[in-house]
Amino acid sequence: MKLTVFLFLFCIAGFVKSQDTVIDSAEAKIEKYYNIDLPDSVRSHLKSQIDHMNKYIAQDSLNPKAFLQRGIYYGQLGAQVKAIENYDKTIQLDSLESVAYFNRGLAKGRFRYTLDACLDLKKAFKLGIQQAGEIYESYCRIYHSTIEKAVVSK
Repeated sequence: MKLTVFLFLFCIAGFVKSQDTVIDSAEAKIEKYYNIDLPDSVRSHLKSQIDHMNKYIAQDSLNPKAFLQRGIYYGQLGAQVKAIENYDKTIQLDSLESVAYFNRGLAKGRFRYTLDACLDLKKAFKLGIQQAGEIYESYCRIYHSTIEKAVVSK
């Protein structure tokens, strides 16, 4: 009887522990899903760079370049939602930061080339990034007339 109770408690403890691991590792699973070929050493380096940028941003929360760089690191890890949040903050602080528009468009495009992604690519092209124009022409044809109407009405 004691052995049965022990085994039962042991199995429950193992189940609870495995559930915690699943919850704790969700972000890691996302990173690995979007970057299958990214070695763990590079992944660790990017995370340490994000930690460094977090410390910098804590000291200077008005520096758009810091948010841009942190967004790039998140994007390289495959955490596109966090990357987009950082690009949004960069653009809020500096509305002429072409790299933020370009990277945000690519991050949004990773989910699908939506109208928002295409608007960002168009803006990045207007701010001087030639590659944004090439991507816009290739992938945003279905949104072209909608975007042109939006640009003209502004």
